[in-house]
Amino acid sequence: MDQGFLKDTADTKLLEDNTKYRSVVGAILYIAVCARPDIMATATVLGRKVSAPTEKDWTAAKRAVRYFKDTKDWKLKMGGEHGVTDCGDLIAFSDADWAGDSSSRKSTTGYVVYFSGGAVSWASRKQSNVTLSTMEAEYVALAETCQEVLWLRRLLSDLGEVQHSATIVNGDNQACLSFALSEKSSKRSKHIETKRHFIRDLCQRGDIKLRYCPTDSMNADILTKSLGTVEHNMFAIRLGLMRGNLRAIN
Repeated sequence: MDQGFLKDTADTKLLEDNTKYRSVVGAILYIAVCARPDIMATATVLGRKVSAPTEKDWTAAKRAVRYFKDTKDWKLKMGGEHGVTDCGDLIAFSDADWAGDSSSRKSTTGYVVYFSGGAVSWASRKQSNVTLSTMEAEYVALAETCQEVLWLRRLLSDLGEVQHSATIVNGDNQACLSFALSEKSSKRSKHIETKRHFIRDLCQRGDIKLRYCPTDSMNADILTKSLGTVEHNMFAIRLGLMRGNLRAIN
């Protein structure tokens, strides 16, 4: 998908029959959810258009299929590499693309959670409300990431893999991380106070630990928007994708 796909407001003709589009996008979503986090952002955007796809959407869907053809030997490798732990702990990365959808100006949440160094959970979804700043968008994404982390901690506990230490949740917005731990409140943040107290409660209980991560090391960036080829391949590697013979992607 082109980097400016969501920002392109030019109207194109609606497809006369969306049956084939729905079928193709359904297949793309299935693959993205199960084994290919590198295509998750594209699959999510295409999925928003199934009720009334345009010719531009159909072109984007066909490009996604060609991408799969060119990368059919990529496989998701489980194991600790690229700066994530391999000692049986969970670690998460949370990111957001603020107001990236030109039609609604809603932001996109992206997160990936690793266990023992392998990506086990990832998501790319449009936020339910319009946020007024990058910090707010990042904070909403952080809350959604923490919800997933909490669920995974409980699941692992039921399976006998108790997480004895706090799960590190990485974010690349320092204002967001400072706000999460601050005792101060303001009129501008009242609408996200519930999420704020939820995150703070998890921190105080020792379930999570927030950590700053530079943007160029934010593994969830690929889940919020389309990237250039070099950046896309770099983050695909960090998600654990390797060629079929387990060689790194060139």
